[in-house]
Amino acid sequence: MEGKWNIEKHLLQKGELDKSISKIIKEKYDEKIVIYGLTDLSENLRIELRWIIITEKNLFYFSENNSKLIKRVPLSKISKVSSKKTMSYETLKMIEADDKEALLEVFYTGKQRVMMSKMKWFLEEVAKKNDVSFEKEVCPHEIYKESTLHALKEVQAENASEKSSTLKRLIKLLEAYKSYVILGSLGATFATGLALIPPYLTGKLMDELIKPYGKGLLTSEDALKKAWPLVIVLGLSYVLREFFIYLRLNRMSHMGEYVARDLREKLFSHLQELDMDFFSKNSSGSLISRVSSDTDRIWDFIAFGVTEVTIAILTLTGLSSMLIMLDWKLGLVMTLPVPLFLWAIFKHGERMQMLFTKCFRKWSKLTSILSDTIPGMQVVKAFSKHEHEVAKFNRANEGALDQFYEVHEAWTKFWPILMLGIHATMMMTWCLAVPRLFSVDGGLSAGTFVSFLLYMTMFSAPIEIIGQMARMMNRAVSSAHRVFEILDSRAKIISPKNGEVLKDIKGDIEFKDVRFSYDGLRPILKGVSFKIKEGEMIGLVGSSGGGKSTITKLITRFYDVGSGEVLIDGKNIKNLELSAYRKSVGMVLQEPYLFHGTILENIAYGIENVGLMDVVDAAKVANAHDFIMGLPHGYETVIGERGHNLSGGERQRVSIARAILHNPKILILDEATSAVDTETERKIQDALDKLVKGRTVIAVAHRLSTLRKADRIFVIKSGKIVESGPHAELLSDEDGEYYKLHRMQKDMNESFAL
Repeated sequence: MEGKWNIEKHLLQKGELDKSISKIIKEKYDEKIVIYGLTDLSENLRIELRWIIITEKNLFYFSENNSKLIKRVPLSKISKVSSKKTMSYETLKMIEADDKEALLEVFYTGKQRVMMSKMKWFLEEVAKKNDVSFEKEVCPHEIYKESTLHALKEVQAENASEKSSTLKRLIKLLEAYKSYVILGSLGATFATGLALIPPYLTGKLMDELIKPYGKGLLTSEDALKKAWPLVIVLGLSYVLREFFIYLRLNRMSHMGEYVARDLREKLFSHLQELDMDFFSKNSSGSLISRVSSDTDRIWDFIAFGVTEVTIAILTLTGLSSMLIMLDWKLGLVMTLPVPLFLWAIFKHGERMQMLFTKCFRKWSKLTSILSDTIPGMQVVKAFSKHEHEVAKFNRANEGALDQFYEVHEAWTKFWPILMLGIHATMMMTWCLAVPRLFSVDGGLSAGTFVSFLLYMTMFSAPIEIIGQMARMMNRAVSSAHRVFEILDSRAKIISPKNGEVLKDIKGDIEFKDVRFSYDGLRPILKGVSFKIKEGEMIGLVGSSGGGKSTITKLITRFYDVGSGEVLIDGKNIKNLELSAYRKSVGMVLQEPYLFHGTILENIAYGIENVGLMDVVDAAKVANAHDFIMGLPHGYETVIGERGHNLSGGERQRVSIARAILHNPKILILDEATSAVDTETERKIQDALDKLVKGRTVIAVAHRLSTLRKADRIFVIKSGKIVESGPHAELLSDEDGEYYKLHRMQKDMNESFAL
């Protein structure tokens, strides 16, 4: 990545901490630098670069300009860290006590956000007196470089590839449709050639028939005899030209649709193969925009842009040849400025591509707001936040409008100037032609000049088309960057070649000294080890952020461990054929996801050739059959997007029925009853009791009462298992974490009891 992106070149800031500052810290304080970052605003919000450096004992704040120490703050004094975000800048404040002045407050812009968020996390851990350890041994320089370049990596697809390589990839998509390309190209070539015939024949009529007839050198009969064949050829050229235009439009438009279809299929198929990490970093609105809008722009370019540019180039070549053939002096006057016009179009196109890239970012933001707000409309209405959401959408809409306004300002100013240049060339031709036309020995006949004029009027159209297509091409290339970014993304979690397929998974699970971090810096799991036997039910409890759900994601292999091993039936999970393994794992989540479709389709999701009675039996076990039969069309009832036509408890029971039908050997329950009322919880718990029989179950729960039947309970705190054992055994230790959690929930239930 650094080969393409350079911090100093692209972000206009130092790529690494000054060696002079490192030397001061080493020689004067004899401390090792752990992590550092750059702030780019002063207290007065003026651009000023300063280094914020954390060592084992101190926080240093240096001026980047002269390596002068501004302030030193002992880490032992920091008891609290706070941050504030505004529209134009952000702050990070280190506090010793609320009634005292802040130890240090730093200001920075959005491009330092990723690095400063990591520094904030580090300082918060220091303030909590936690033992701060990174997921793995890291170099502070590498952390700084990777974090600072993060913003550029996010827009890699829009800028990283060369336009020429992207165009080659676009053109390569046409290989599957060679017959369409050949027929379309033949149609374009013949239509272009035929368009050159009428002006030439018109000149011939003038010089060889009309002019001699006017001078009395040709009789009426002879003139008509010679004129009719020319008129017939003229008419045939028009008819044939329209036929070849039809052939070109028909073939290329169909081909464009096929290519767009292929792109959408490849894109959607590739999305299914990508990791959960990819989806956590990319908004659904942006991905939807790429699959729909961007592929449509590519279709537009392939169907019309490619052939229109080809026709324009052929037309310019043909016109230039005809003009030089008719009169080489006037022909050169018309043709020599053409490369200059095309160069201007190219430079203008480069600027337009940059503007369109900005537009697509604004458009993606707008789409993301829609994809966030529309599915959550119930929450918006419940909290009366419609005015807030409308204002947020309007701000994004205005931002998109401003960006597109800049696009239209650019091209509407450029084109009149370009066309003025073309017309100036035409006027120069007129100025040179008129004296020769009226002189006795000027060597320019009226017929030749008429042909020349007709060709000259055709000259501006292909240049204009090339320019318009350049604008279309820039939009298509920007869209192609975004599409190819997804296609070029590679899944980190891949099934090994010749991966082992466990035909009869028992359900034994073992974690061996597992360490994991989502960002490679902040550890989530810190050396977790445990064994779960076949058919055992394990509860995972603890405060939020402790690592409970992360354990379940590692068991399903949505992520790979940073170090250590996850074993299934004694086999390393990385060596198992991924798809086959995941079919043996079922999940019932806190918020079940149902697709738009019938209840039958949702229960049978992921299972081929399933019978209706199998679905009904699963629904009965899940206590869902009765409410389903009460719906207007029973199992054929169409539920809305995400199942919004059903209650939370009904959605959960449909999800449980899906898991029962799936019949997994390993079952993960992630807060499956936390968001429902007591009566619904009883029904769901009854369904779960039937579901867990004969399976290895990992249940994540905040409501400890749901884990009474668990064989063992693991208490997770700060990424470690601090306690494990049966419910009764853990409750017997009044100093233990589980007892404290249980006591806390009991007191809370009593305080809220009626």
